[in-house]
Amino acid sequence: MTRAQANIPSSPLGRKITSYMRLTDEEKNFLVDLERNVTRHGSRSDLLQQGERYGCVRVMRKGWAIRHKALPDGRRQVVNFVLPGDIIGFYCNLFETADHGVTTLTPAEVANFQPERIIELFTLFPRLAAALAWSGAKEEAIIAERLLSVGRRTALERTAHLIVELLRRLSIVGLVDEGRFTLPVTQEILADALGLSIVHINRTLRRLRDIGLIDLAGQQITVHDVKQLASVGQFDELYLHLIQAPKQLEHALDTKSDRKRAGD
Repeated sequence: MTRAQANIPSSPLGRKITSYMRLTDEEKNFLVDLERNVTRHGSRSDLLQQGERYGCVRVMRKGWAIRHKALPDGRRQVVNFVLPGDIIGFYCNLFETADHGVTTLTPAEVANFQPERIIELFTLFPRLAAALAWSGAKEEAIIAERLLSVGRRTALERTAHLIVELLRRLSIVGLVDEGRFTLPVTQEILADALGLSIVHINRTLRRLRDIGLIDLAGQQITVHDVKQLASVGQFDELYLHLIQAPKQLEHALDTKSDRKRAGD
């Protein structure tokens, strides 16, 4: 693990939040300060281990990781993918120990800050705190959708759905170029995420390629027809809530901010 200086303008978390909520200069500055302490980690590094106490809150700035849970005998389920702009341990003030592990798939750049800053965030900048909490809550919707995939979607539908989901999430932080993005995920990891065998994953990816929906070249994947791929996966992006924050949340926080300014 090595330390690095934060390149603040390139913060994926900042890009993600400002894509659906306008922040004040004070909120932006606080967000910048949260990401000042940056460390680099190699691939296959444990950022968090299942059952350990939370040490700090982390923001993925570069690279990919997986959230996973394991049985005592070592069998593992990949719960979700941690992408640039995602937060690890946002709710650590509510739970003493982690109920899952987080392991990098690639070299990663991670911002770290103490859990006490979350309390400070809710006290000083409730709009920004709500935006981050809402962003974290969306992960619950992603996990629920993954459960639906494993329980009811076919192998073809599961794989198509996951590819579209990753494309949508990466688009928000500017990591998709004309349908092409980096997919640094082995077929073993995909199998663990989708509840399929490696052989089945291989066949399914080949089928999606043969019908002209995707191309794979090393770790690069190109989606040629997002609409058709979404149709195959029965994908409804409503669960991702990528467009904007709920209107009632914006209204409540704007009203509170107005009252605070009036009091000042």
